Amino acid sequence: MCHAIKRCHALKAIVCLLAITGWGVASVHAVDPAEQRQVETNVVEVRDVVVDFKQQIDVPALQSGAVAETSVRPNQFVRQKDVLGKLDSQSLIIRRRAASLQYDSAKLITSDNLEMQFAETSLAEAEAELDASNATEQKFNGAVSSNQLRRMRLAVERARLEVARTKKQIRQAEIDTQLAAADLALIDDELAQLECVSPIEGVVLTVHRETGEWIAKGQPWVTVATAGELTLHALVDADELSPATCVGLDVSVHWGNEADGTAKMLAGKITSVDPTRLPGNRFRLHAEVQNRRQTHDGSIPPRTAIVPGSGHSVDQHWQLLPGAQVTMRIYRSRDEMAWRMNLDQPQIFRGKMR
Repeated sequence: MCHAIKRCHALKAIVCLLAITGWGVASVHAVDPAEQRQVETNVVEVRDVVVDFKQQIDVPALQSGAVAETSVRPNQFVRQKDVLGKLDSQSLIIRRRAASLQYDSAKLITSDNLEMQFAETSLAEAEAELDASNATEQKFNGAVSSNQLRRMRLAVERARLEVARTKKQIRQAEIDTQLAAADLALIDDELAQLECVSPIEGVVLTVHRETGEWIAKGQPWVTVATAGELTLHALVDADELSPATCVGLDVSVHWGNEADGTAKMLAGKITSVDPTRLPGNRFRLHAEVQNRRQTHDGSIPPRTAIVPGSGHSVDQHWQLLPGAQVTMRIYRSRDEMAWRMNLDQPQIFRGKMR
């Protein structure tokens, strides 16, 4: 009996010792360290990433005509409002010359008051003669014949009509001046529309019409894409990141090799998530990053070098371009981190209690 009691106390002591030191059967059922690190980290690394231009514009021809000049080539970097090409403008230049002459003619009439002065002088002379004849007739009855007085009155009336007609001509000339000015403005606008102007700063992807070819109004002339902002399309495992809460999360894009010092990184944010799920419980999200220009660290020619055919120095080139192989790191929010920790706590607790 005493031996049994001693064996029982010894067994209890061994169990307590195992519990204090953390040894025991429970360690067999503990959570895998890799799994626990995955829960504790706030970064989701994605390799299925496609880099694309954020904005790609088919710059159209605003008028129909023959291409007189193409100023850019594919893969050339352009600035906003750079002229990409021009249509033939010969007919519009002739029209503008004619409209300019009409404007000058109408402006000459409105600015020159010689006709008005002549009409007003003629009226004053006719009125003076009539007044003198009426005064003579009143002083000497019968000195001026009635026919002569009638002719003088008619002369005064004609002079008044001439003044009115001259005023109307001047008013018409003012209207003609405005019409000619409007016609000039319209022609100048049409001349401006003969130019293909880049609406954004970026890179030329395609030149659809070359010099000498005909292009219709509205047809794409040059395709330009912005390189300052990029869109990233990534396939993410829904078990690692909740699609309902990832919009607005910070991301970073990495490429290059740290060993040889070519590693680079850009930062951005997730902008949207596709509503459909893909095979493998994955979903597609989209993020935007701000691109940076190349630094002159010896990996590219000096700053003074000129890109052939563009007139721009090499510092116009960007670090990341579409098609590059990159890795995206998505940084989970605190709420999702807390949720994932709470989700795994019961499993860990059950493992320790076994």
